[in-house]
Amino acid sequence: MTNFNDYKIGVDNNLLELGNSDENRQLATAMVLQSRYTLEIISRLLEPVIFNTTEFIDALRLMITGNRQPKIRIIVFDPETIVRNGHRLVDFAGSLTSFIEMRKAGREFHGYNECLLLADNTAYIHRENGERFEATANFNDKRQSKFYLDDFENMWAAALPDPNLRRFSI
Repeated sequence: MTNFNDYKIGVDNNLLELGNSDENRQLATAMVLQSRYTLEIISRLLEPVIFNTTEFIDALRLMITGNRQPKIRIIVFDPETIVRNGHRLVDFAGSLTSFIEMRKAGREFHGYNECLLLADNTAYIHRENGERFEATANFNDKRQSKFYLDDFENMWAAALPDPNLRRFSI
C-alpha cells in the first residue's frame, strides 16, 4: 500500500492509479489535509466509505481552521438519499456555510457518472465511473486539473441549492 502522505501538492507530479475504496479514502484525506485554498468535489452520493469518515471530516476541519478563507464547493446528484442515509459531511457543511457550499447538479448533467476531487487547482483524484473505485490521481498536474476545474465550473453554474443540503446539527 502506498503512503500517500509522502506526496505533496504542487511538488510531486506522478500519475497514481488507485484500485479500491480504501486507497481512495486515504488519498482524498491526504489531499484535503494539504489543501490550503480550494477544494471541489463532484460525487453522485458522496460515497460514505470516502466522504463520511471521521478522517475525512477531521481533515476538512483542519483545512478550514488552519487556513485563511478556504473555499469548499461540492456538487451532488441525489441529496435526498444522502440525507436520508445520514451523512456527517452534510451536517458539518451546514454548520460552516461560509466555507462550504453544497449544490445539486443541474438536470443537464444527469448522465454524468464520474467522481472528482480537486485540491488547490493543482491536485486531483478522478474516477471515470463513480460507481467503481478505480481512479487516477496526481498531486501536481495543473494542466489536467484546469481541464477538470473547467468541467466543475460548468456544472457549478448549472447546479442549484437544495434545502436538503442545508441541515444543521442539533
